Amino acid sequence: GGGSRGGDGKRASKSGKHARYGKNVRSPLRDERKAIFAMTELVELFRGKVDLAEPDCGIYLLEGLKPLKLQPPRLDGTNDVENDGAMSSRLLLARVIARGPKTSIYAPKTRICITTTPLCPIASFTLCNIARLPRRGTPSILDPFAGSCATLLAAAHITSVDDSSSANDSNGGGGGGDEGSGCNSVAVEIAHEGYVNKQNIVQDFTTRSLHPPSEIIRGDCLSDEVRERARDAIGGGSFDVIVTDPPYGIREAMGSEDDDHDDDDRHEAGGASSYDSPLTKLFYAMGRDRDAGMPLLKVGGRLAAFVPVREGECLEDCLPNLEARVMAGLVMEGEGKEQVLSDILSRWLVCFVCVGGEER
Repeated sequence: GGGSRGGDGKRASKSGKHARYGKNVRSPLRDERKAIFAMTELVELFRGKVDLAEPDCGIYLLEGLKPLKLQPPRLDGTNDVENDGAMSSRLLLARVIARGPKTSIYAPKTRICITTTPLCPIASFTLCNIARLPRRGTPSILDPFAGSCATLLAAAHITSVDDSSSANDSNGGGGGGDEGSGCNSVAVEIAHEGYVNKQNIVQDFTTRSLHPPSEIIRGDCLSDEVRERARDAIGGGSFDVIVTDPPYGIREAMGSEDDDHDDDDRHEAGGASSYDSPLTKLFYAMGRDRDAGMPLLKVGGRLAAFVPVREGECLEDCLPNLEARVMAGLVMEGEGKEQVLSDILSRWLVCFVCVGGEER
């Protein structure tokens, strides 16, 4: 039916622009056949039977790639007359050297434990990777602001599935390959059971054949008793890794006019002010633990977290202050990476390394 067609086979709109294929709309069969025949020499190299269920080699067709000029333009503005205008649709081959997790199986809409502000799975895996979570040896990991335990789900996947395992493409754990032994994780969440249901969290792990947290503690991570329970859950020692996405509440992140005169109001929680951010308060609490000879994080271990930064603020202003970092024995690693959430809010992914007492 009516309407002109461009040279690429896509129907042209009235404005003269070519319409793009929709997500579920396949390209014209004529173009597919043309692409297949163009790969004749390549396909002939892979002779023999084909296992469509688990193929050893996959070929991906990338549509919409423009032809490349064989000769780039010269700096003096002249071109090679012989190759002027010569075009080539080149075939690109790549080899898969690593395969990431199929994060869609951890998407909030697939979770049994439903919360209003879930952390997306890509962010959860990124936190664990930035913290250099060990894949072997059953590492211990703590999330002091756990919420629905999205970070610990990612940690359980990373430590339970081998890179070559087919579980990455199925249920996220427990299937084939040289599997890891899982991690020893602990969650701390202050919200009540009606908001974050512990049993639902456990089911999110077990239905994916992943090791659930050793303990999900209902309480405030700033409490000395709660942190002691967390250490007891892994045998009384320090954690290898801490990953967390602290609350972004306006009240926690912003001070008041009286904040400058708040020195006398610093409560007994190791020097933290009531106006400090949750992450800053955690650093002060970790400092108290170090002074008591019961560090929450091992020397050499990493703490990865998101830090909210609002319009008009800079990252340095929103990080835990120098006093808190020194008390906790934590040194920032790198410069942090920004993710823009809205016109007025970003979150920065930062990582801190726990140093020895002599480096504090």
